[in-house]
Amino acid sequence: MIVEEKDIGSDDKSAVELIRPEEGMCYVVRERKPFLSYKLFENAINDGAPALCVTRQYPNRIREAFELGETRIMWLSHTPGKDHHNPTSIGTLATVISSFIERYEKCVVIIDGLEYLVINNGFQQVLRFVEHINEQVMQSKSTVLVPISPNAFSEKELALLERNVEVIEAPAVSVGLEKDMMKLIDQYR
Repeated sequence: MIVEEKDIGSDDKSAVELIRPEEGMCYVVRERKPFLSYKLFENAINDGAPALCVTRQYPNRIREAFELGETRIMWLSHTPGKDHHNPTSIGTLATVISSFIERYEKCVVIIDGLEYLVINNGFQQVLRFVEHINEQVMQSKSTVLVPISPNAFSEKELALLERNVEVIEAPAVSVGLEKDMMKLIDQYR
């Protein structure tokens, strides 16, 4: 599913509602900042899906910006702590995500920080990680959202990442959501 700017209306909220990720699918969401991805994640949570958030962003900021309820947030960080996950332990991360997908008949997972995982593990290892998660999700009724900044990858890397997943590209939506998110962040500074 590629959603392009021409497919999106001027109202961000209705644009987000136009995108309904399918069950059993892994989506790469092309956007500079992961606002659309988090809105889709939030919608799935509001529909009652169990959820897991893996992020490079500080968990309290994510909770302040989005309505995630009691969603478990795993922070990709070298700092030890509860629900902190070392970004170099990509095999363990794959096991945690796979176990979550297996535990629930239908769930949603967001993996925000793929670029950070590449910095810490190399592209080939992260590609194997994405392929493993994609295989897990295809066998379930779950959905995985993987926001990426296309500028962080070469054309070849993007082609490899997107080869076996669905792609959502919605720059018009992201611009409006980014403005809203920046206003929220500014309120808490």
